[in-house]
Amino acid sequence: MSDGTVVRYRAASTTGRTGDDVSDLQQLLGGLYREFGPPKPMGASAPATDRPHFFLHRNFLGEQDLAILFNTKRCRYQCTFCALPAKSSRRWIPADAVTAQFEHVAGELRHSLGVLERVTIANEGSVFDEATFPAEALTEIAGSLRKLPRVRRIVLETRLEFLRRERLDELRELTGKQLNVLTGFETHDPSLREEILGKRQSLESFAGGLDEVAAAGAELTAYVLFKPEPTMTDAEAFAEAEASIDHLQRECERRAIPLQVRLNPMYVARGTVLARRVAEMDDYLPPRLSDVIELAERKRGEGVDVYLGLTSEGLSDDEDTYRSREDFSRSLLKRGIIMNSEAGAVATAPAS
Repeated sequence: MSDGTVVRYRAASTTGRTGDDVSDLQQLLGGLYREFGPPKPMGASAPATDRPHFFLHRNFLGEQDLAILFNTKRCRYQCTFCALPAKSSRRWIPADAVTAQFEHVAGELRHSLGVLERVTIANEGSVFDEATFPAEALTEIAGSLRKLPRVRRIVLETRLEFLRRERLDELRELTGKQLNVLTGFETHDPSLREEILGKRQSLESFAGGLDEVAAAGAELTAYVLFKPEPTMTDAEAFAEAEASIDHLQRECERRAIPLQVRLNPMYVARGTVLARRVAEMDDYLPPRLSDVIELAERKRGEGVDVYLGLTSEGLSDDEDTYRSREDFSRSLLKRGIIMNSEAGAVATAPAS
């Protein structure tokens, strides 16, 4: 098998496999699933410039999705709660290396190419920021997807200030696919956005990006944080997240943009400004998963397409996630997972 995987499989006797043989096969499949399936680690840096940080063929939003986190120069914004840029390069990674990353993924998943329905292109930052992601590489990678006839949608993760209708139009015409813009909105509160999260993106700037999304006929998927401010009470966190979703829904309805919200319970990523702040607090409490589920169910009842972000992407310890709260249980987590799957939105592996 690839990557030096050694498979030990004992031949069955003439009377059939023994219990030990079945155990060996179960161990093999379990190990392969953990290493290459949804539980595979996300937090490690790429080993070389011609390898991505992460890729996974997954069932997501009812579609067969190939998610790729490309290894490029790190995001320039360094938000206070985000540890993702720390694993990316401080130096420019040229277009040929980024294209080689995609070639590697295509080779590894060659048997899946015929069933893919969606491809998600991300780089722990903004794929439309040409100072970090080579524009020619994005054009070549996206253009190649025309050769995958079952792929209907390309998801592109970016901050909205980098969007231009002309560029979106170019990619849509080049690929023949529906474009979905994936972005971190986080909160509607200007003070939280700037003073707490360090987004360095005004609501006016975000709204300008929405205009570009609308003009290009693209869809929007937006992250909303549940409890972005660590001193919030559970009730305050619920109200703030609901107001943020309502704000997004209004802005997208005005522009006829199809909207999907990923509701993310805040976790404390190691090595961040947020982590240092929380370390000085005696009474920090992460969000309660039961509250997150309740809000998602309420918004779905109002017609908003919401799914849950149940992963900490390997960047946080359990005590700094919803797992440490008194309401957490395996049955509650299962409820969240089932909720996602019922909506056709199977999230990546739960926080661990």
